[in-house]
Amino acid sequence: MFEIVHIGYPKTASTWLQNEYFPKVKNFHFISWPTVNNSLLFTDCFLFDSQRVRDNFVTSGKSLLLSSEHLSTAINFGWHYGVYSFANAYKIKAIYPNAKIVIFVRRQQSLICSAYLQYIKNGGTFGFRKWLYSGKVFSFEHLIFSRLIQLYDSLFGEDNVKVYLFEEFKKNPLLFLSRFNEDLGFDIDLDEVSLEPVNRALRKRVAIIQKFMNLFYREPLGMKHYLIHLPGMGIIARQTMKRLNRFSVFGEFLSDENLLDPKDIDYIKTFYANSNKELSQRIGVDLKEYKYFIE
Repeated sequence: MFEIVHIGYPKTASTWLQNEYFPKVKNFHFISWPTVNNSLLFTDCFLFDSQRVRDNFVTSGKSLLLSSEHLSTAINFGWHYGVYSFANAYKIKAIYPNAKIVIFVRRQQSLICSAYLQYIKNGGTFGFRKWLYSGKVFSFEHLIFSRLIQLYDSLFGEDNVKVYLFEEFKKNPLLFLSRFNEDLGFDIDLDEVSLEPVNRALRKRVAIIQKFMNLFYREPLGMKHYLIHLPGMGIIARQTMKRLNRFSVFGEFLSDENLLDPKDIDYIKTFYANSNKELSQRIGVDLKEYKYFIE
């Protein structure tokens, strides 16, 4: 028996993996993000009891599979100078020193826009550029993938840190999953797996309506504006968004192609090019093929 810990990143099919894929892996006992967060993320670093956590993760005699994208820190939660990501790596090491670590990455310009749309779905009201540049929600440092991978390499060994591209998964899901299963030793019937995405992008006019409705409740605190708090408005806003998002009359789906302007692209390219070169060398893949900014 052995342990596999999937740590994200957010917006790289984590919800699909947790809801649709990991529960169907026959030879692993799967524990998803609510339990993982309570045992790792929401525990004091100085009082952390690794033996107690191990005892709580009952495996029923199977190998253990843990998953929470929050272990690499939720993008709309704030980076906090990497403190949470750094501490979580050491907590995992204390619990399972020989674990295999699974990390999914996604080209930054695409991930950034997907994260912003999730911010709106969750109640956010900031305009895109305020969200992107103010430092109150998003932090560019969060998506320097190579540094987090280097940390896990140093703790678990490079052979035990498996890095996968979200773009490869999207390009050919069945081919990707066959390799994924072989790498990690998963026993799963792919015929039983639905490849329908769990989260969809927002349409342009739906995003505008959603942000307006978000002004009438206060959650999430600390990273939005609101005019007045109307109990239940958050639920109404989310349900309205889901219904309206089905109709093309509300415009095209938002993505990096229609959210980022040339100045944004130049900034993102300058910020991530060097770290993406390191990532490309680390995983042995030409990331330019997948539109990562390298130079």
